[in-house]
Amino acid sequence: MGGAKTSKAAGYIRVGKWGKQSGGPQNEWSFALEKDHKLVKITIDHGELIYSLMFTTKCGGVLHNSNKFGGWNGGDTVSEVHFDSDVEIVGIGGTIGNRGGNPVISSLSLKTNKRTHGPFGHATENVFYLPWDKGSLVGFYGLAGYYIDGIGVYLKACEEILRVGTWGKTQPAGPQNVWSFQLEGNHHLKKITIDDGDLIYSLMFTTQCRGLTKTTEKFGGWNGGETVSEVIFERDEEIIAISGTIALSRGTDAGLTIISSISFMTNKKTHGPFGNVRGLPFTVPWDVASFVGFYGLAGYYIIALVSI
Repeated sequence: MGGAKTSKAAGYIRVGKWGKQSGGPQNEWSFALEKDHKLVKITIDHGELIYSLMFTTKCGGVLHNSNKFGGWNGGDTVSEVHFDSDVEIVGIGGTIGNRGGNPVISSLSLKTNKRTHGPFGHATENVFYLPWDKGSLVGFYGLAGYYIDGIGVYLKACEEILRVGTWGKTQPAGPQNVWSFQLEGNHHLKKITIDDGDLIYSLMFTTQCRGLTKTTEKFGGWNGGETVSEVIFERDEEIIAISGTIALSRGTDAGLTIISSISFMTNKKTHGPFGNVRGLPFTVPWDVASFVGFYGLAGYYIIALVSI
């Protein structure tokens, strides 16, 4: 798994964006829950893509509507997603399309602790999905003009660390399959050792503090791959995103959900992909936070991954 430590100044982390990455200040939009406000409705204008979003909150019995973000053009359908008082959003998903040579959000789904709403819009093959726990949604942000061009989320940790994921298998066969790595105080992530081939077989982490190195046990790898790769991080290099693919194993133990490939994006470069890029992709960028570890499930292979 991986994790992010919340910004002490803001008290939240910003995860994403998916879709268009840059635009003018007139295209930037942001919605954040105010103190004591509860999100009760999201209004989505959609058709072959997501045209606009509007958010309604409630405080002291009074409803408050945000601006309409996007929607310089209009879609075919306006849908309203209502949230009861005991409902919390625990994940978002969607797809990225193209309009006039530029990325746009073509579909959007909202997962709560009770059900999934959507998809709204028109799905493409360029998928994104972000689940989380040990934290709560406090807002959305992105880029918009005629349409919703890009979207990300503001998340607030219930504790100091927020867990983002899981990708891959979600339920362990037993406690022996659960693994976790978390940076200790003042330790810097120096190296990740990856055993890979048609999938990710194992991961191992090396940290450094005051010239002393410490290496974790090998997570996964009851079977071995064809290649052992080492990612070496410079002292001022920090992971700011992970991406990869989820697929089914092949060969002797065919049909198991596994992590088939993984890449690590830092403030300096992208390391990877390692493994075989096949199956369902996932990408999780973040800022206003710092990465502190991974956790997941493993046996013969790495079968689930989460960032914290």
